[in-house]
Amino acid sequence: MNANEMMREGRFLDKDLLGEHRPPSERVDCEQVRFHDFYQASTSKDLLEKCGRFYGYLYDAKQKHQYLYRRTLYRGSSARVVVFDVRAQREREMIMMASNSYLDLTTDPRVVRAADEAQRRYGYGSGGVALLSGTYEVHRKLEATIAECYGREDAVVFPTGYAANLGTLQALLSPGDLAILDMYSHASLVDGTQLAGVTTKYFRHNDVQHLEELCRRLRSRFNGVLIAVDGVFSMDGDVCPLPDLSRVAKENGARLLIDEAHAIGTIGPRGLGTEDRFGMIGAADIIAGTLSKAPGGLGGYVAGSHELVEYLRHFARSHIFSTSLPPPVAAGLIEAFHIIRTDEPLRQRLGENARYFARELQAAGFETGPTQTPIVPLILGDELLARRMTHDLHEEGIFASAVVYPAVARTGARVRFSVMATHTREDLDYVISTVKRLRVRYASGE
Repeated sequence: MNANEMMREGRFLDKDLLGEHRPPSERVDCEQVRFHDFYQASTSKDLLEKCGRFYGYLYDAKQKHQYLYRRTLYRGSSARVVVFDVRAQREREMIMMASNSYLDLTTDPRVVRAADEAQRRYGYGSGGVALLSGTYEVHRKLEATIAECYGREDAVVFPTGYAANLGTLQALLSPGDLAILDMYSHASLVDGTQLAGVTTKYFRHNDVQHLEELCRRLRSRFNGVLIAVDGVFSMDGDVCPLPDLSRVAKENGARLLIDEAHAIGTIGPRGLGTEDRFGMIGAADIIAGTLSKAPGGLGGYVAGSHELVEYLRHFARSHIFSTSLPPPVAAGLIEAFHIIRTDEPLRQRLGENARYFARELQAAGFETGPTQTPIVPLILGDELLARRMTHDLHEEGIFASAVVYPAVARTGARVRFSVMATHTREDLDYVISTVKRLRVRYASGE
């Protein structure tokens, strides 16, 4: 279906998609600058001057068909999606390699049915914040489900995973405390420590010896100490060394927070994340995570002791000042957690697909880093090359995204592939063969 046919049917096609957005006052050549250039501090007297310059960059990138973020989807995000192809001005089906719905639960009929039933019962919104007017039975069931999954006494649900980390660190940390983060920890953990106004130190990625050195040198200067890391790191797909982290925390009187955003549903013999993988249920003092990756919905959570959870319910600002999740989403998530725990064949397919995809890329000589999960980065180093690869993959019918600074280091630009349980072997082989062909094309100077 082309653009004219889509508009006649009332499909949404804004001016941005059609390349008709307003020209900038200054056009910036997208091939001469990098995204990180816009993070430089502005000295302009006009607060919005930097917005105009960035708009000029985006305009140029879109005119050259080099901007592939915010692609519009016209049906549910599964292993295959339908997007509006700007260059071809038509709908197009593509292999989705950029979704975090690793188990494809966003469109799973079991989850959709649970959400439909809840919508008929409760409506589509919750109507208020949890403390005052927005806690439904289905919210309490979701919290109990999450707590049970992690072997914890209780859990509290937030509007997003980002809000869960932000609110938790803001509530627990005070001036005089110390936060120690893995240098690859998610931005929400970094931002949470900044919001709390505490001293924050970073240890080299998964380097336990460096963490021990920091604790030995700094512990006596501070009151409380929190070590916070990702269970599965979102840009590299590797796993934190939980046994060593737990030991270091205990030896230094620190508390340990594990962010399970990309771990739940993807690792562990029961699919229950980092502690499950290492057989160390209860090793972390605080379990945080998001409900938008493998669970396929929306929201975030923190699981732990009754004391911790009740404190966060009343002092985490991103919880107490945010409207509760829509009841249909909460109901769908309950079913999603049930599937994660019981559908072993689905989890096995995910693991098999992830191992196969990474192994084949590595065997072909591509740099994929230390991935052990469905997150498989194609590390290219240069931002323009990552953007070109993304564009060429799009042309070949593959939906993937370039990841550049500040999500990764300036020299760590990459195309991050996300493998799903519902990808067929033919899907994965096509992506692998396409990446190989593109490498040959680039090497020949095309």
